[in-house]
Amino acid sequence: MTTWIGALPVAVLAAMLAACSESKRDVPPTEQQVHSSDSGVASGELGRHPYRCRDGTKLFVDYKDNGLQIDLRRTADGPPTTLTAPAQGLQYVGDTASATFKGPQLMIEEGDGRTQTCVKEGSQ
Repeated sequence: MTTWIGALPVAVLAAMLAACSESKRDVPPTEQQVHSSDSGVASGELGRHPYRCRDGTKLFVDYKDNGLQIDLRRTADGPPTTLTAPAQGLQYVGDTASATFKGPQLMIEEGDGRTQTCVKEGSQ
């Protein structure tokens, strides 16, 4: 019986420390995580999302391969520029461009050094 009474303060102290420990902060998901299970949108296109660029042009982004691949299109039925990322949250890279998401913004760097910033439509 003495062993049980001696262990009681240790158990209470452990419970108090666990209750006081700092909980993890919820980090908002990356665009890749948001679209990793994208099965369709109102337009009927699988994982297709429209963006508007600073120069006024429209860009269509198709998410594929659980969010690790994107196809960029200048028109809805135009030829795609395919970019891939090695893991969630990392930069997408292709033969002629790279792309990085930061919240609703998409920053594209072309092979010739031009950069373009686009915002997901409906997220201003």
